[in-house]
Amino acid sequence: MSVFSKCIKTCPLPNDEPILVAVSGGVDSMVLLHALRDREIVVAHFNHQLRGEASDGDQKIVEETVRELGVSIVVGQWEPDNEAIRRHGLEMAARKARLSFLAQAAKEHQCHWVAMAHHADDQVETFFWRLLRGAGGSGLGGMAAVAFFPENPDLQIARPLLELRKGEILSHAKTEGILFREDESNVDPAHLRNRIRNRLLPLLRDEFHPETDSAILQSMGLVSADADCVKILAADWLAADAPQSFDQLHPAMQRQVIWHQLIAHGVEPGHRLIEHLHLRPGHPISLSPTQTVRRDANGRLHLGKPHRVDHPIESTEWALHPGWNKSIFGGATLRCRTGGGEQAEAGPGVEFFDADRVGPRVVLRHWRAGDRFEPIGLGRAARLQDLFTNAKVPALEKRARVIACTGNGEIFWVQGLRIGEMAKVQPQTTRFLEWRWMPVKAV
Repeated sequence: MSVFSKCIKTCPLPNDEPILVAVSGGVDSMVLLHALRDREIVVAHFNHQLRGEASDGDQKIVEETVRELGVSIVVGQWEPDNEAIRRHGLEMAARKARLSFLAQAAKEHQCHWVAMAHHADDQVETFFWRLLRGAGGSGLGGMAAVAFFPENPDLQIARPLLELRKGEILSHAKTEGILFREDESNVDPAHLRNRIRNRLLPLLRDEFHPETDSAILQSMGLVSADADCVKILAADWLAADAPQSFDQLHPAMQRQVIWHQLIAHGVEPGHRLIEHLHLRPGHPISLSPTQTVRRDANGRLHLGKPHRVDHPIESTEWALHPGWNKSIFGGATLRCRTGGGEQAEAGPGVEFFDADRVGPRVVLRHWRAGDRFEPIGLGRAARLQDLFTNAKVPALEKRARVIACTGNGEIFWVQGLRIGEMAKVQPQTTRFLEWRWMPVKAV
């Protein structure tokens, strides 16, 4: 039995109920379609309509193949949601739309399983993609062969090709005469995953380790098992009637206890949020202008509303998205957006920064002892406390001023002071961060 046949044969997909098969028209999903053609399947194709005639060509080859195989098909077409694109970015908005279509198609055709064509090379790319974003054990462990569908626990994903390499899939398609389409966007260097696939991995194989992929896959298996163990132990701790003291838990367990609770509350469990709750019990952090979360001494999370007097919010974070980002923090209302083209005029309450130097995330917080900041033109970094004193900022007001930092913690803006040197606009700047602020009016 070939490796390919073995993967399909040992797939956990049921034999006695319909399976939704996600088929894009690329080689991976077309091979998966042919492999499952003898089962009761419904093909689902989602046309994102992002590549014009090429997208229509993908849909056409899928429809023609399905007709030849005599299986059912459901086709969806994306009507781009400008609000979703502004909030999540184009790629993420398109992904969410595709997943929503698949979930709805599965429900309509009474399918409890969705088969997807991810393979071993996808795993390796995912490892580096997540590594460069600072993922933890669960993220670096990669995709599971069987998993719950996002936001839909009644639906499961199966990945029958996950143990196969891309070369094996291409070889099988050639041997069996399976038609497929090449997606030109897979070589577009604008996408990080493509740069990982086409630049980073070939470099690692050629100059560091010819078996890079195998080594990474081995590490992913080990990391995934370790992360699953900690996750199970954390869930058991939360379910226990008289658990061990939170402070006595290993830090990895503490983080997972917090992670489980954030998921249960429907809150995205970002690293910085988890670390704040892990290290600063009793100190609320802002989730939005109207909601905060804090951890008590027993390790339990509590969601609430901002209360500036009793529980001053220490920090909040923006993951910048296209369009205007807005937050009310401390005593200021702040709005910002990124864009190219000509820079507009700065003025009272309006500043401009180099968006690429600021990065994709902004942290808003208040002054902390030891903060250092280099205002434009000063020529050196100085203690922020001294800068406040020189600017004759009253002592109580120092702690009320809003500070904006990059995701790495570098201060680039302080309310009432000159902008920071590190993110100032320069001749080579191509993307601007337009920054607007005004004091919150007292009610």
